[in-house]
Amino acid sequence: MSIKARLLGSAVSHWGADPWARGSWSLIGRHGTPQDRIALGTPVGDRLRIAGEATHPTRAGMTHGAYEQGLAAAAWAIERGHPGVLVVGAGMAGLAAARALAERGVQVRIREARDRIGGRTAGVDVAGGAFDLGANWLQQYDDNVLARLAERLGLTTVVTDFTDPLVLNAHPIPHGIEDDLRDRLAAAGPQASVADVLGDWLRAPAPWTPDQIHRLADAEIVMDAGVPLTWLSARHGFEPGVGEGDRWIVGGYRLLTAHLAAGLDIRLGRPVDRIDVQPGTVVVSGGEVREAADAVIVTVPLPVLAAGAITFDPPLPESHRTALSHLGAGRVEKVILRFDRRFWPEHGYYRVHGPAENCISEWLDATAADGTPTLVGLFAGPWQDTLWTGSDDEIAARATEIIRAAAEPW
Repeated sequence: MSIKARLLGSAVSHWGADPWARGSWSLIGRHGTPQDRIALGTPVGDRLRIAGEATHPTRAGMTHGAYEQGLAAAAWAIERGHPGVLVVGAGMAGLAAARALAERGVQVRIREARDRIGGRTAGVDVAGGAFDLGANWLQQYDDNVLARLAERLGLTTVVTDFTDPLVLNAHPIPHGIEDDLRDRLAAAGPQASVADVLGDWLRAPAPWTPDQIHRLADAEIVMDAGVPLTWLSARHGFEPGVGEGDRWIVGGYRLLTAHLAAGLDIRLGRPVDRIDVQPGTVVVSGGEVREAADAVIVTVPLPVLAAGAITFDPPLPESHRTALSHLGAGRVEKVILRFDRRFWPEHGYYRVHGPAENCISEWLDATAADGTPTLVGLFAGPWQDTLWTGSDDEIAARATEIIRAAAEPW
């Protein structure tokens, strides 16, 4: 009788419950367009600018999109001659802005609510290995400024082919159906949701079967968004980025964030709840702590802004408030599992469907990091409400049984 693989260690994300994230990455709702991203990133007068992945019209939801917007915000502050700038948030956008400002001689400070840097990149040690509970991949690798930084630092990266997942418990999605989906989404009305398009398609599914359409939607949309498809824009919710030469970093994103943060003035455990733009200055407050600067760059995640966690005086312009109402964020959670032996086939990337409609998980084989059998699972869909309950050990045990049941028959 074979001996079951033993779990050596695990880690579990909680992005949906994290008060400083409130979700995974930004998305466009059925009433929105990419113009909302541009509107959100438009400077408010001469002393306030919002930056981050949610403000990038073509690289939203990606770390290098956040980085590029941080650089753009820094250039804005430099152009206006601000000698002192306060940056809210030490994620990728905040670090990019602060480093660019510091290199130009601007006095810059970062206020970060968490007790760590990195934002929605989050390094974690699991049974002797270093991995990411947040952002995992360098996407659009050939055109990714952070990929160039990783190369200059001599970091090891590993290619992931999202176009060829090994489907462990279902038939592969047939060739041609994804092109059909993209055509239907592109032809949808300006305020149609993905669910509207799927509903029309399922009423006349030929030449595909309803099951094939459901599995396609789960794999290509639910997994990539983590939101109800009744909310997600048909025309604009399926944004580019994933699968364009993606690579993950051995050792994790913190190798990049630590490099970017070196030498910067970063105040951890300093949440911001109010920003007052006054004549000649900006006052940033959090609890009892108030700080003044010539300008402020706000890089907190979009759902935190949309929830009103920061009060702006004067209020944000209507264009910014409208953008916040049209954009949102989904929930895709991650689990990292380290074992004493492999029980899954060698392939690199895997997909598991079910147990019910819109329940989906995908798995990266991260054994290449150090040779210890490791799986990184991403979960989206309604089953998170039952999977993500109890302790982290209990969540990891459930995730282990899901991948074990799907993979061991192979």
